[in-house]
Amino acid sequence: MATPMHSAQALIEKIQSLPTDRIAEVEDFVDFLKQRVKHKKTNANK
Repeated sequence: MATPMHSAQALIEKIQSLPTDRIAEVEDFVDFLKQRVKHKKTNANK
């Protein structure tokens, strides 16, 4: 099984190989995922 750091590096390399417009899409998706996590944590504390 890959270590978390290896997995992160592999993901970075894949992202860097994408065209610029696709990199922007990945960034938007990551931001969306972060918001979902934040929202779930907020609702779990209620």
